[in-house]
Amino acid sequence: PKPFSRQKGSAQGSRRRAVLSHFLLAASAAMLPPARPAFADRGSLGADGLFPDCDSNACVSSQDDRPQVWDPPWIFEDSLEESVKSLKRVITDRLGGTIEQSDDRYVRARFESRGLLNSVVVDDAEFFFAPNDTLVQFRASREGEGGSDFGENRKRLERARLALGWEQVPVLRNRRRALVVVESPFDTFGPSRNERDELGFTPGEMVPAEIPRREIYGDLDPYAARWQAPSLGMRQRRAAELGKELRQFWEQESDDRVRSK
Repeated sequence: PKPFSRQKGSAQGSRRRAVLSHFLLAASAAMLPPARPAFADRGSLGADGLFPDCDSNACVSSQDDRPQVWDPPWIFEDSLEESVKSLKRVITDRLGGTIEQSDDRYVRARFESRGLLNSVVVDDAEFFFAPNDTLVQFRASREGEGGSDFGENRKRLERARLALGWEQVPVLRNRRRALVVVESPFDTFGPSRNERDELGFTPGEMVPAEIPRREIYGDLDPYAARWQAPSLGMRQRRAAELGKELRQFWEQESDDRVRSK
């Protein structure tokens, strides 16, 4: 018999080790939980967690601050997992929609209804549960170009929120009324503190001495009285009140020291 070839045995051992390693890797991958879908698989949601702005009036978004399409985001109260399940249940059971896509923080639903002339119209709604927060951001729009949904998406979202028992986020903004007296779809929102000056700085990035007095003390409510600096009499009265409070505090401290002796 031919003597055993050390080179041949070494090659066979390498193949066995490669096969065994491949088998172990495959088994480990099967035991791992499925990976969360990437942002690219979350509809129109961007990698930064933002939806695109609405491209028509047949749209509602919690991230597009134009008055005609904006609606406040929601606050969920239960755990993230339970809140996502509740939202999906309301979409299918209460609103008659279908879940097109979902993961641990994202839900996309489809709603079909009858429009004018008994035609089928389709609305697409997306919901995103913000990480490290209790906010639910959303965007709902009607498929097709132009036209109006006659407020249907806004009404549907409100029915969903009420069914879930979730609150809207109170948002304070500087609403600038185009018609001065009444609110209209032509209004714009601030806040003016985000506006940049000619050098590219916002008032929040300036030191107090650089910020215009109107930005610090001015009331952004268009119906509020114009801010005025305190008069000499007001300053004197305030100084007298502070002096009285300090005198009362000092007398109280003195009495306490006498009693302690």
